[in-house]
Amino acid sequence: MKTITRSLMLLLTLTVISCVTINIYFPAEELRGAADKIVNEVWGDPSQNGADEALPPAEGKTPGSSFFHLLAPTTAVAAQDINVSTPTIRAIKEAIKNRSAELIEFLNSGHIGLSYDGLLKIHTAAGLSMKQKAQVNKLIKAENQDRQRLYKEIASANNFPDKANEIQNIFAESWRKQAQTGWYIEKSDGSWGVK
Repeated sequence: MKTITRSLMLLLTLTVISCVTINIYFPAEELRGAADKIVNEVWGDPSQNGADEALPPAEGKTPGSSFFHLLAPTTAVAAQDINVSTPTIRAIKEAIKNRSAELIEFLNSGHIGLSYDGLLKIHTAAGLSMKQKAQVNKLIKAENQDRQRLYKEIASANNFPDKANEIQNIFAESWRKQAQTGWYIEKSDGSWGVK
């Protein structure tokens, strides 16, 4: 009888210990902060400095003190620091930053607009010479390639390789939010508006 009781107690103990679930979540809020910081860095808006403060980690609710809460599964949330500082990411950010003055000129003139997906598009080619049109097309192609590489690299560096599209959506919000007044921004329905 003692052997059965000990076996049952051991089984109960193992059951309680094994009822811990670890949730690793997609850190969207942390990525929003990182996106805002990167957009600020490449567009050089000093008024946004300090907006990149890290959010404090979420605190879990303290479980009750009854014996029965020991039998319920426990959830542990693993907080994740967002890594946006790999050599590849830094190189991509630098390339985007080096191109920004030239792009901002065409964003200010309305020839280039921010697409809804966080990339760039030609808004209008009116008034551009053939040489300028080629320049705009080259700028847009290089910028969009670097932005998409940036999203994939951030996803890869943070062990979310299948989340590049979600990262792009988060960055798209940040690009639109930090756009200057007067720039053309594509709406979700495909029409254009001025910020």
